[in-house]
Amino acid sequence: MKNIIHNGGVLVFVWLLLSGCQAKHIPTAEQTVRYEQNYELTGEEKDELIKPVNPAIFTTVDRNNPEAEDVSVPVVPKTGEELTLKTGRYMITGYPTGNISIFDSEGEQILREIVGDYAGATSLTVSVEESYTVRADGGYDSINIFTAPTSLKTDLTAGIWEVGTDIKAGTYTISLEQGYGYLQILEKEKDSILYELIGGTIGRTESIVKLKEGQWLRVTDASLITFRPTNS
Repeated sequence: MKNIIHNGGVLVFVWLLLSGCQAKHIPTAEQTVRYEQNYELTGEEKDELIKPVNPAIFTTVDRNNPEAEDVSVPVVPKTGEELTLKTGRYMITGYPTGNISIFDSEGEQILREIVGDYAGATSLTVSVEESYTVRADGGYDSINIFTAPTSLKTDLTAGIWEVGTDIKAGTYTISLEQGYGYLQILEKEKDSILYELIGGTIGRTESIVKLKEGQWLRVTDASLITFRPTNS
């Protein structure tokens, strides 16, 4: 009888433990409303998609690119390629498709993005210090890295962008023409905000975002997000 009670107690404990774990993945009413109204991801779903922010993501460089130079790697070995670029602002492309990773001076990853013609984004635009390392994996046949000029835009490609430098502060409706992707709004010492975007004619989403000076934007998985200014 004691064995039966003991085993039953273990079963009940395990059931309660599993039930508790499952409950963590059930969105709260607030999370559901925030997604249904504006496609903002929150809670565990957001945490699973984005990693803790490396402070190096807020890197600023001279946007006149006085030292930056174009780089071409016509043949990428199967083991991948590591590059050290001069400080500047760059747009990175590759063929056919692979992973571009950027590491800070301590070897810690700042970001990684799938870039290429067949999957992910068609390009990645970032600011890089000379102490950083850009790594392209063996999925590429070739890589081209171009110096990127700065101007105010309302269409942003995959990469890191600064509000006030690359796009004006204000309220925008954001959308994709096709595919899917994410917009992450970053601010130093604050939790980031994450929006999911779906393009196409069926199931297309639109979100309203408010941008202010001091914020940074990360566009990921999407080749281009359109920002339409609103009056609100």
